[in-house]
Amino acid sequence: RRIRGGEGAFVTYGADKAYTPAMSDPEGSPGPQQDAPVSAARSDVPWRFIGIAVAALLVLSAGVVFAVVRLGADGTQAPRAGSATSTYPQEWDPRIAPYAKIAEDLRGLDFQHPVTVRFLAPDKFEKTVTSDEKKLHKKDRLQFEQTIGLMRAFGLISGDVDLFAAVNDFNGSSTLAYYSFDDKTITIRGDRLNPAVRSTLVHELTHALQDQHFDVGDRMEQLHKESKHGASTAEASVLGALIEGDAERVQSLYRDSLSEREREALDTAQQDESSRAGPRIEQIPKVIVTILASSYTLGQALVQTVAVDGGNSAVDDLFRHTPTHESVLLDPFRVLADDTDEIRVDAPKLRNGERKFDSGELGAPTWYLMLAERLPLGTALAAADGWGGDTYVAFERADESCARMTYAGSTTRDTTRMFMALQRWIAAAPGSPASVTSDGDALQLETCDPGNAAAGGRDASGDAISLALTRTYLGIGIMRGGASDTTSRCVAGRLVRAFPVSKLTDPTFGVGEPVVLARVRQVAAGCI
Repeated sequence: RRIRGGEGAFVTYGADKAYTPAMSDPEGSPGPQQDAPVSAARSDVPWRFIGIAVAALLVLSAGVVFAVVRLGADGTQAPRAGSATSTYPQEWDPRIAPYAKIAEDLRGLDFQHPVTVRFLAPDKFEKTVTSDEKKLHKKDRLQFEQTIGLMRAFGLISGDVDLFAAVNDFNGSSTLAYYSFDDKTITIRGDRLNPAVRSTLVHELTHALQDQHFDVGDRMEQLHKESKHGASTAEASVLGALIEGDAERVQSLYRDSLSEREREALDTAQQDESSRAGPRIEQIPKVIVTILASSYTLGQALVQTVAVDGGNSAVDDLFRHTPTHESVLLDPFRVLADDTDEIRVDAPKLRNGERKFDSGELGAPTWYLMLAERLPLGTALAAADGWGGDTYVAFERADESCARMTYAGSTTRDTTRMFMALQRWIAAAPGSPASVTSDGDALQLETCDPGNAAAGGRDASGDAISLALTRTYLGIGIMRGGASDTTSRCVAGRLVRAFPVSKLTDPTFGVGEPVVLARVRQVAAGCI
């Protein structure tokens, strides 16, 4: 999730899935619950599709895809000198035309005009996706320092992290191509259309289609302008995830359309790119990589969910009526349930000696990642699922970065669950400069930077995202088998509480194991 800082984002989403969350059993994940005996599940629950959902999850999370929509630190297209106006070629570059047709067919949209595609030598290309630290202003450096202070306050990282270098390394190493919403062009690293580049090109051409049909570049720019005047930027995060998730979905469809031999060549090329980028990626704190990749992983899960019944038309509607709160990224079934509103809460007040540097909506995914660093993942996810609304103010007090947040659950029970989770979160870090209070209807959490010497969390961000994605894709698979979205959501939720992720993502899960299958039926029967 984008965590804001200064006038814009803590961390700018930068590249397609350059990191795949581990599919191992997460430390602290919930074990089987002792449910009360229930009657056998009805025959209309499509058990066979649970296996299909697992297989889909493995495919969607496999490999490394390298592409980027260049976004500035504020969540909008990074400006490029001399790009105030855009001109379009009369015809497609012959090398690009076949892939433009593929993107049109898979996305169900037609190009209104061709776009320019330019090829740059790798060294020149990297300069277009990274920034020169020497050009940072004093205010920029302060914002980076404040951001790291808040990430420590939220328990997401520890020590002295060079956030600027981390984002630069991520973008510079993990980018094969990008579409600019500013000058409406696609830029590719190198001069060869190898299988990995061709796959990425389909992704970037999908961005061009989105831009031409839904004006997403202008919408992102407008949302940024509104954020400068104090409006929440959560909608920009959801739109950004939708943009990337849709392109990821089309890229997956492209892979599915290839022959077995072509898929093997693609997988090999992507693995080569992964090996090239690996050494630089490994130097970046995992939570930052998770955040940078989350608009792609969570965005694709959102798009896949709404596309189950309505396909491209349903995705088109999502672009036209984009949810404004990030709870849908953690649980995309909220969209199908028309549960996308928020409970408005009063903004926290500043006190004497406190200097504000940011404010807005924190959002369910950030609460989840924060809790996941100190609590069992199942506990963290259950608490974050109850998100109803929040607002926060980030401030400096005696040169210390702090945040004060007001939170309301969807129900009183949800508020109580979060209160208990936050109490455990604070207790898990003795001496932590954090406190939580409750007035019954809402909570107020205050937390400050514990300093460089404070211990970090469990480094659980990757496993946390894996758990949420597993739940979503299980629900998708069950829904594809004919179950209602309500039943599918319920069954998937109960399954991730009853079994570890490592089991649910194993294609052989339940095969030849009558006891396990009986347990699955028992768990799911409560949703009928």
